[in-house]
Amino acid sequence: MDRKTYAVIGLGIFGSAVAKTLARAGMDVIAIDNNILAVENISDTVDNAVKCDSTNIEQLKEAGVQNCDVVILAMGSRLEESLITIIHLKELGVKKIVAKANNNNYKYLLERAGATRVIQPEKEMGVRVASFIMTPNIKDMVRLDEKYAFVELKTPSLWQGKSLRELNLRASYGVNVIGIRADAESPMQMMIDASRPLSADETLMLIVDREQFDKLKLE
Repeated sequence: MDRKTYAVIGLGIFGSAVAKTLARAGMDVIAIDNNILAVENISDTVDNAVKCDSTNIEQLKEAGVQNCDVVILAMGSRLEESLITIIHLKELGVKKIVAKANNNNYKYLLERAGATRVIQPEKEMGVRVASFIMTPNIKDMVRLDEKYAFVELKTPSLWQGKSLRELNLRASYGVNVIGIRADAESPMQMMIDASRPLSADETLMLIVDREQFDKLKLE
């Protein structure tokens, strides 16, 4: 996996969680907020935590957002600030802007302002919770776009004792295994031996075709 640089603007519960997750995955992260306490709370986790008013283009430039591969705007309820920030980010040449919206009206305006993608975490969480309830093996699921999703999956009983080569998941179901975690405390391993049988304790990190994945038996 290429090491990319991300900026997360807005360090509330959602923004902090995104920044910490990216940092723990080995990404370079610039965490930005206008509240010094929010900045200090995350400074031990990310490479660079900056107090910055994102509606001020000069402060954004000083923070280095123009060098980021992706900028995540996590100020869902502060529409005016988000819109101004998106305009500044576009002026600074940021190619990919992911913005958080609280409702469909905000989503429309953020997209019109130039956000590459707009997410609605509360709405998407409802879909994820339903998936967890229906399929207990699924530990996490994140929609990547209309076709694909990232899934964290406890090894289903039907897959246990079989190798990835035997299962042939990519060809049969459009499932790409990108990593395996031996247990909850272990880091993800991306160098995968496709001939080794899978165990019940392992968790698989997958990129899946959502339509095909829904047809899989995962008990």
